[in-house]
Amino acid sequence: MKLDLTNCTLKDFWEEGHHKVFWVDNETGQLVADACIVYRISYEEHLIRLRCRKSLIGCLSPLFGKVFTNLDSNIKARFSKNTVSKISSDKAITKSVVNGFSVEEHFEAAENIKQIFEMADYIDSFPDKKGDPNIVAIHRLQKDIELSNSKKCVAYITLKEVVKAGNRIYTQELLLNKYPLQDAGELMSRGLNTSETTAYKCSPRTDSNIT
Repeated sequence: MKLDLTNCTLKDFWEEGHHKVFWVDNETGQLVADACIVYRISYEEHLIRLRCRKSLIGCLSPLFGKVFTNLDSNIKARFSKNTVSKISSDKAITKSVVNGFSVEEHFEAAENIKQIFEMADYIDSFPDKKGDPNIVAIHRLQKDIELSNSKKCVAYITLKEVVKAGNRIYTQELLLNKYPLQDAGELMSRGLNTSETTAYKCSPRTDSNIT
C-alpha cells in the first residue's frame, strides 16, 4: 500500500518500512540487507540513535584532527569528524545491536574510542576487498573492554589506510567474544593476539544533559 505522505505522521512513514534506506551502503549504493528480515529499527530506537549521535559529536569533537598511536603495533591513525560519522552510522550501530548490545552501550564504547584504540590488540592488515587503488590497506584491532554496567565485551576497530592521508580510524563495533579466526572473512597471516592486560573500563556516557 502506498502511503499518503500528506496525511501520515513520521512514525507511520517509519513503521511502513521506509527506513530500509539505512541498509544501502552510502559509498557504493549497494543494498546491504533487508532491514525487515535482519533487524527492524523501531521509531523509538531511531530517536535514541539521534540523541546519542548528538552527544557523541559533542564529546569527541575536541579529538578531530588529532593522531593517536596504537601501543601494540605502533600504528598511528588520525581521528576525524568522518570517524564519528562512521561509528554512529546506522550500519555500525546495528552491527553492535545484532551482536547483543544496546544502542547506549555501542555509544559508550564509541565515546571511549581513543583509549580503546591506543590499548587495542593488533589483529592483522588486509587489502581492500573492492580493490580501490586509493586504499593501501585495511587494519583490524580489538580490545577487551568493560562497560560501566559491568558488561564485558570486545571492541572491534577498523582502520583505513589511504594513499594521501595515511591511516584513519574508520569505525568500531561491539562483539561478545574475540573475533574468531575461522569467521574473519579475510585471510589472516597470523593468529589473534591474546591481551596481556585487563579489560579497559569505559567511562559512562555523557549525554545526561542532551535533550
